[in-house]
Amino acid sequence: MGMERKGIRGGAALLSALALCLPARGVAQAAVSGRVGIQEKPGETTKDFENTVIYLAPRGAAARPAEGKAQMALNGRQFSPRVRVVTAGSSVEYPNQDPFSHNVFTTAAGAAFDLGVYGSGTSKSAQFRKPGAYPVYCNIHEKMTAYVVVVNTPYFAQAAADGRWSIPRVPAGKYELHVWHERAPEAVRDIDVTAAGLADVDQKLDASGYKQVAHKDKFGKDYAANGVRY
Repeated sequence: MGMERKGIRGGAALLSALALCLPARGVAQAAVSGRVGIQEKPGETTKDFENTVIYLAPRGAAARPAEGKAQMALNGRQFSPRVRVVTAGSSVEYPNQDPFSHNVFTTAAGAAFDLGVYGSGTSKSAQFRKPGAYPVYCNIHEKMTAYVVVVNTPYFAQAAADGRWSIPRVPAGKYELHVWHERAPEAVRDIDVTAAGLADVDQKLDASGYKQVAHKDKFGKDYAANGVRY
């Protein structure tokens, strides 16, 4: 329970850091909101709207958002949460809440790291410096997969269970709307945010062609080759 509370504090710390990037008083700010729809294969329904990341990239010059700290717990042979969005330069902590060891890593270009094997009650972290969507794995447990989405803007959100989302305190201006989900091509389009904000910014993603592919371990080999099958 203590670890869970720490995770909440970690998320709050990130939000507090991002607050430093927001415009000064007097600049018109309002909410931008909408809903994500995901086209699935015939007969399937979307059960993971919460893994959708929405962010607004200001058009033209913009101040770099503040770095922060976030957390993805290792619990029940899963990353919790599965998807975390952070600003460039932020660190993500991986506390091990399981009674056995984990080895968190990614070989993704621009974010490669290997935290090594560490046991229950231990926590390690990694810094994400470049924008992008990075898959993160465990070298011991093949089925453990997570994503860290790194953005260069403080205006972001993750969808709720029904696909709805809202980004508060967005200054009026021109933005590039990005909608990301691990199972669909990223959607990108231009939007104009007025002083009153913007509602009903709906976006449909197409996951009908998604095919799950087994990833390799940190050495680029199949998990079965290193004796891991769970």
